[in-house]
Amino acid sequence: MIQPKTSLLTLTPYVPGRSIESVYQDTGIEAIKLASNESLWGPSPKAIDAAKKALNHLSLYPEAHLSEVYELLADLSGLSADHIIAGNGADELLQLIALTFAGPGDEIIFPAPSFSAYRHGTLLTGATPVVIPLNAQGAPDLQEALAHVSAKTRIIFLCSPNNPTGGILHQDEWNAFLAHVPPSVLVVVDQAYFEFVEDPHYAQLREDILAGRPVIMVRTLSKIYALAALRIGWAAAPLPIIQSLRTVRQPFSVNRVAYMAAQGALTDQKYVAKVRQETVAARAFMADQFSQRGYSFWPSHANFMTIDLHDDAEKWARQLEMMGYVTRPATSFGLPHHLRVTVAPIPILEGFFNAFDRVRER
Repeated sequence: MIQPKTSLLTLTPYVPGRSIESVYQDTGIEAIKLASNESLWGPSPKAIDAAKKALNHLSLYPEAHLSEVYELLADLSGLSADHIIAGNGADELLQLIALTFAGPGDEIIFPAPSFSAYRHGTLLTGATPVVIPLNAQGAPDLQEALAHVSAKTRIIFLCSPNNPTGGILHQDEWNAFLAHVPPSVLVVVDQAYFEFVEDPHYAQLREDILAGRPVIMVRTLSKIYALAALRIGWAAAPLPIIQSLRTVRQPFSVNRVAYMAAQGALTDQKYVAKVRQETVAARAFMADQFSQRGYSFWPSHANFMTIDLHDDAEKWARQLEMMGYVTRPATSFGLPHHLRVTVAPIPILEGFFNAFDRVRER
């Protein structure tokens, strides 16, 4: 029987949050999903209108070079369109980076607990995974990353805000870290939750990219822009890195509906600002509610919070699901007693905490 290459033998499938469809099929309950860090505010009306118009052209291949989207992203990020590449979600870009710049005999450093795509991409390339811990604030430990750099290191993946903890890298520690990273090592920072950060000391990568340092920032339109179903993410890096990624990427990896919806979403920054403001307020409400109940959590700068239940999180998730709220036990992250909950509009959170209290009383 044909076997996959050896590096894939320890690879396990990605474990997503439970979908509302599967919950309904299993239980008959029309639940509210708080499991996958999606936006319960939904996309901009401009994005929806643009997506509907794209349906009139489903017989045509999408654009291979997403020039309009690249220009909009360039304006928002302070870079040029030549610095940018889009892909079928940030996941595709993270995998593409690993496949383009690493292979057997190389090492790739990434934190844990964190997003599983880094380990997945590492094993796909045949490179050796090198795992580092988080710091006390729930962000990747940059000193540990430096301590694990070797002559074989090709890529360092970092996540800021980190999923599932919500911790961020700060500018001063980032600058000190980057000054000691060898120029042969590519540093990739996953900023999927960038728009939810309010801390003025949050590490920014724009100047490093413009200076030509081996840095890639990866973002998505799945979170604050609420286009998760359409799968569109983007990355920015110095020109030679982007040119390599564009060469390797599939030509039509971003579909026409996603491309048009992205244009609509990116032009409606007034709506984005509203969602950001309400999300941050709801996050503070959630933190206060968990604190009042005596639960500890990492200070989150994202649109989710992960709390320590001191109990079996899978059990809690099952009971909350039966009350109409789908949450994410952090077992797959190696945190079997932690539960991750998406930030939602406050009226939804009030209903969630009523259900949460009923589970506590059992």
